[in-house]
Amino acid sequence: MEHFTRQTLLQKIRDVQNEDSWNEFVGIYRPYIYVIIKNLGVRSTEIEDHVQSTLVICWQKLPDFEYEPERGRFRYWLSRIAKYTVNNHIRKFSRRSELDKKLDLPTSLSPEIEEISDKEWKIFISKKAWDNIQASLSKNARLCFEALMIGESFDSISQRLDIPKNTISVNKKRTEEKMFKEIQRLQRELG
Repeated sequence: MEHFTRQTLLQKIRDVQNEDSWNEFVGIYRPYIYVIIKNLGVRSTEIEDHVQSTLVICWQKLPDFEYEPERGRFRYWLSRIAKYTVNNHIRKFSRRSELDKKLDLPTSLSPEIEEISDKEWKIFISKKAWDNIQASLSKNARLCFEALMIGESFDSISQRLDIPKNTISVNKKRTEEKMFKEIQRLQRELG
């Protein structure tokens, strides 16, 4: 999938007829929205409904959305829409009454939402980076790194994969460098 900068993708989505850009947006941000809603305490049977409602609101609001990075992060805007969607359902307010207001990009969120947002963003970006780089790794490098991430010792990995410990160390260092570069790239592109 071709990656556009967040600003470029947001600009393309302003043309609501651009289905490819919308599908790319959904592919990138849907997992993040899902986790935010899940962490708001929504029952697992209702999460998908809230994700869909959040995406519908994004679809409606993005054509008029003006991204101003100095005012706050785009993911805060997404988190805020998700929170409004959940709160409106819980309070049984008419969706239209709250969400017809212009949803400005917040300069800050409540501490609990900001903490959830930042934590889940780091997890989201790390998983996306791993998905993006693992095909470029050798099988041993991938297996070494996955084993180290779950806490397996160098001795155990060395015996199990029948490779020297220094090879594990080299694989770890190279993989960490690739992960770091990919995380930085994704942070720049997705915010």
